[in-house]
Amino acid sequence: MTGDPALASARTDGAAIEGCITRLVREAPVVDGAVATELIERLRAVGVPLALSIARIVELIADDLVAPGVALPHLAMACATLADGVAGRLSERELEAARYEVDTLLPSGGPREVYDRRVHVRVPDVPLGALTRGPRRRT
Repeated sequence: MTGDPALASARTDGAAIEGCITRLVREAPVVDGAVATELIERLRAVGVPLALSIARIVELIADDLVAPGVALPHLAMACATLADGVAGRLSERELEAARYEVDTLLPSGGPREVYDRRVHVRVPDVPLGALTRGPRRRT
């Protein structure tokens, strides 16, 4: 069977990436650092924006800055999308939509935002008692 060696390599990378993310999902909430590192390296080698976004979230999971139970199911779907993309079964549009979804997992906010790593919740800047109800709109 003949074919483009780069395409064959990308397909192999897609399968290896799916294997790594599947292992992380199965072992969650424990994160095997070696598997996470391998996954990050494989994703960076693919180099497309979706792969780089996934790699960034995996780094944050490994650093205990994003809860694995929240992010890993989304990342598994994104890795499957990535594998289909490198195999040529999806367009750039689908890859970009998956990248956008993955990027929503990034911690956001300004410098005042506090992240409590012990319980994986964001602490609000404004206490609940300071909130008031505004006028109701009629629809």
